[in-house]
Amino acid sequence: MRTRRVLTYFGAWLAATTAAGTLTWLGVRDVIRDTVIERPGPLPVAGADPTSQPPAGPDAAQTDPAQPPDIRNYDVDGGRAVLAVRADGADLVSAVPRPGHGVQTREGDGWLRVEFRRGEQTSSVTASWREHPPRISTQRG
Repeated sequence: MRTRRVLTYFGAWLAATTAAGTLTWLGVRDVIRDTVIERPGPLPVAGADPTSQPPAGPDAAQTDPAQPPDIRNYDVDGGRAVLAVRADGADLVSAVPRPGHGVQTREGDGWLRVEFRRGEQTSSVTASWREHPPRISTQRG
């Protein structure tokens, strides 16, 4: 008789624990999937036309195909910027802000800048190569 009562209580506990675990999983799975599994991809560079082709012909920038770009990661307070640095310039590969931060990219002739912002706080990664080899600087703010 005592064994039956213990098995009944154990069965009730097991059913309640299984139900609670299932309800918890149903409530949390979308949040976990969005934050862990589906990482954001690289953000486009502001002002860049994704359908444009690189220039061709004798005036096009010459890069040595034997020299692949040096991929560098730069972590600042607001996020991470990944740059492909070549001997004659740099390209933005990706810019991923940390939660609560926004990202803005700017580029000009011989430079590019990635800014991560949250309120008044700004941190940035800047690459410049006009008339000199590429120089990368970070500002943690």
